[in-house]
Amino acid sequence: MNNLITLAVLLLIISTSKIKQEPETTQETVKIEKSEIRNEFTINDEDYTLHFKIENSDNREPSLLIAIELHNNSHYISPNAKRDFKGKFYMDLGSYTHLGFEGDIIETPRSIEEFDSHPFVNGTVNWVRVNTTYKQALQVKSQEEFEVFGRLRFTIEPRCTFEEIPFAISNKNGVMKLFSPKC
Repeated sequence: MNNLITLAVLLLIISTSKIKQEPETTQETVKIEKSEIRNEFTINDEDYTLHFKIENSDNREPSLLIAIELHNNSHYISPNAKRDFKGKFYMDLGSYTHLGFEGDIIETPRSIEEFDSHPFVNGTVNWVRVNTTYKQALQVKSQEEFEVFGRLRFTIEPRCTFEEIPFAISNKNGVMKLFSPKC
């Protein structure tokens, strides 16, 4: 008799747990479908993670967004540093006639100038030590189909390695796509 009651309770628990799991599975499926629509890619490194994305603003001009997550106390020099440094955060699209950068890059949160007495710096510098997002407006110069290649460059400290990450933007059938080119 006790075995029969135990079996009935187990069946009740199993059947109610399956009912509760079905809506969660549906919600996860919706999230996966939305993320496939996004126009982005990610680069993972032990000292940083880069998230690249194209965003359309209110005036329909697209922007390139790059979010940098720092790991292991890593840091790099901001593009807003006033002095000229080798390895300063920099990105370009080369000399393409179909697409270019419009205006200045926006850094959020904005880095703060500080004094660094290290012999290689020995002065003021804008170190980026927190997770930061960069937004660069894009100027579409042609309605033709195109594919342009760009790169992001910076020196990651304290590892002291020069990082060069390629990216590509294409415009086909009026749809702009961002992707990591296979070299």
